[in-house]
Amino acid sequence: MSFYGSLEKDNSINIYINDRVYNIDDKGQGECEIILIDASHENFDISHENNQSKRSITIDITPAWNDNINNLSIASLFELAKDIHLLADIYWIESLTIIDLSNNTQLGEILKSTFRSRLQNELALGYY
Repeated sequence: MSFYGSLEKDNSINIYINDRVYNIDDKGQGECEIILIDASHENFDISHENNQSKRSITIDITPAWNDNINNLSIASLFELAKDIHLLADIYWIESLTIIDLSNNTQLGEILKSTFRSRLQNELALGYY
């Protein structure tokens, strides 16, 4: 196997955003979806969709916040939204869908206001 072949298999990295470390898994190409997970989603299979026409960026917030999304304060949710926005800027993502597996409506509202025109449509915040 070539060096580049091994890179394609594991796209998981730890990245520091605003002095907080996040585990990021970036797979695929095409329309982008950001999937937010935390420790409560330990059984989540990052390869849940093997759709070649979609780019999935999974963000595990556990290393940064050491808590579940639903336990974060409003101030922390705003900080998390800023971090996600900065990550989208770093990756040059102009249009995206955000999926919060925790179904946190407060975070959803914060993300809607933070991303405004970048969300693919009004319903671009997905929930499972």
